[in-house]
Amino acid sequence: MKNNKPVKLDDLVGEIELQIEDTFTFINTKSGEVITLMREEIGAAEDEKPLENYPEWQRENIEKAISIIEDEDGVYVDFKLRNDYNEYEIIQDFIGTLEDEDIREELYGTIQGRGAFRRFKDGIIEYGIDKHWYKYKERKIKELVIEWCKEHDIEIQE
Repeated sequence: MKNNKPVKLDDLVGEIELQIEDTFTFINTKSGEVITLMREEIGAAEDEKPLENYPEWQRENIEKAISIIEDEDGVYVDFKLRNDYNEYEIIQDFIGTLEDEDIREELYGTIQGRGAFRRFKDGIIEYGIDKHWYKYKERKIKELVIEWCKEHDIEIQE
């Protein structure tokens, strides 16, 4: 893609880590900007009501949503990876990397059923491997983002 600005890797990683419900993320390939819009803002753009009907703080995002909806030049890319990201799979992979079989078995047990994420987080703290987990998770998310950007011909800046 010519004349496009790279998007910051950390901005995309941050979008995945935030996981805010009812929001959508787009990349402006011309500016490298990462745009997060609420469902309500996209709906307002689709309804075509006057911007004056919305609070001042929301108007800028509605204008961005209008630009995205009306984009015929392919400037905006829907960052769908954010919605497809599955932390549970990364947790399973992480547990599989642990050398201590007892810890591995214990943690596999914690991620079954309701409350799995809470029990997993409690378990990694109990075993003193929480820092190891967060480094692993960040590395895996970065790898996923880099791969996704390559597939979508989006240049990234690390």
